[in-house]
Amino acid sequence: MVVRAATGTGNMSVLLAGLTNARQTLEENRHLVEDPRMSRSLLLGLLVLSGFPSDRSEIGVIDLAHQLGLGESTTYRYTATLLSIGLLERDPSTRRYKLSR
Repeated sequence: MVVRAATGTGNMSVLLAGLTNARQTLEENRHLVEDPRMSRSLLLGLLVLSGFPSDRSEIGVIDLAHQLGLGESTTYRYTATLLSIGLLERDPSTRRYKLSR
């Protein structure tokens, strides 16, 4: 709701557009994940979120985990969290995820 109010629309693309270069930045600076001054959970969550195709095509958790070099169970937990707060949608028939509208 706050995001929608800030963007002036129900479309999450405005917020997620900021993640365009986040994946590359995070991958190039993996050492930040181990920096005690940084939030490891937040950095990994952003990495998972940035791994979803911007065209809203679907991807499975295993494929996403392999693409990002993360464990499957870790990727699943982050994906489940992002789904529960409405940043992702899940197709119940394919069990694949995509960015919310």
